[in-house]
Amino acid sequence: MGLINKTNLLLAGLLGGGLYFASQHYTLSGWDQIRLEPRDPAAPARVWTDPRTWLPVHHHGPSSNDPTSGLKSVLPPNSSGMELMPSKPVTPTVRIASFDLNDFDDRKFQSTAVSEILVRLLRNFDVIALQGITSKQRDTLPKLVDRINEQKLAYDYMIGPRVGPVHESMHLAFLYNTQRIETDRYQLYTVEDPGGLLDFEPLVGWFRTKTVAPERALTFSLVNLYLSPTRIDQEIALLPSLTESIQRDGRGEDDILLAGGFSCSDKQLIALRQRGWGFAIENLPTTVAGDEMLDQIVFSPQTADEFTGRSGVIDFLRKFNLTLEQANQVSRHVPVWCEFFAEEGGYPAYQPNNPEPGRPSTEAVVSP
Repeated sequence: MGLINKTNLLLAGLLGGGLYFASQHYTLSGWDQIRLEPRDPAAPARVWTDPRTWLPVHHHGPSSNDPTSGLKSVLPPNSSGMELMPSKPVTPTVRIASFDLNDFDDRKFQSTAVSEILVRLLRNFDVIALQGITSKQRDTLPKLVDRINEQKLAYDYMIGPRVGPVHESMHLAFLYNTQRIETDRYQLYTVEDPGGLLDFEPLVGWFRTKTVAPERALTFSLVNLYLSPTRIDQEIALLPSLTESIQRDGRGEDDILLAGGFSCSDKQLIALRQRGWGFAIENLPTTVAGDEMLDQIVFSPQTADEFTGRSGVIDFLRKFNLTLEQANQVSRHVPVWCEFFAEEGGYPAYQPNNPEPGRPSTEAVVSP
């Protein structure tokens, strides 16, 4: 399915948050002198409709008091190539992740070690659904993206409106590698919920792989969500009607993934499992303490042909040899990831090295 072309390029840029809005530079001291420019995220809030008629609507396109100062000496200066992920297969693939940044604001970003760990984690993936962005400054996420791109990369982002109850509101966002993934910013929307059935309205983006010919490229809708822990049973029950609505959003997209904070284990997502949905991980903790399973990526039955069978979490506490206190300064959550073939229909003859979904690969690893 081809990308939808629009003529209003200025609006597209503004909606995607891809335009710089100031020339002021930011300098952090420590490991290296980092020069960063802020960019404009976007967009007014929107709401959604009754679940029986859900139809998504387009709308948008270090100081001495630093609590994270204990991390500054944790990572060796030359460890940017630390091996974190299994090597990719020869066939073109796309790696999709979900990561709750857990109260990510400018103060957290300005901890050099915290931002360094986040950068090294995020560079492993082609598309990431981000939750937990709480910063009131409009340039915090753009600064993180610029930090990622220092190694001649080309990541960009799309951010939604602030959602959720006032005392715990956050932004949901997508981060993606423009060298491997493309999107149409006009396809970004927040699903409407005037009845307040969900505490946090999901953010939906549409993506296409760039590593194969466009007529063969995998396209998919990625739903970034965060289910409220205080209403988990009620909100889980709404997921089937939510996914059916997204399938009817006018794009004709059958490859749909839900990624984010489910606030529960895979065992509680019975309704999706009974409908044939696949799970990136099963019975794996997604907190740095290793005590709870809160995050997940699930994918529609039509997407099973593209799933390579490789998925897991990155336990960055152990990867970077952190203490529990240090790891929690980065996030209470670990990234969850899964891998799909970049071509529609996948490669039926391909045999993954770790065919059991939800189990980390035991392959040799390479740096991202």
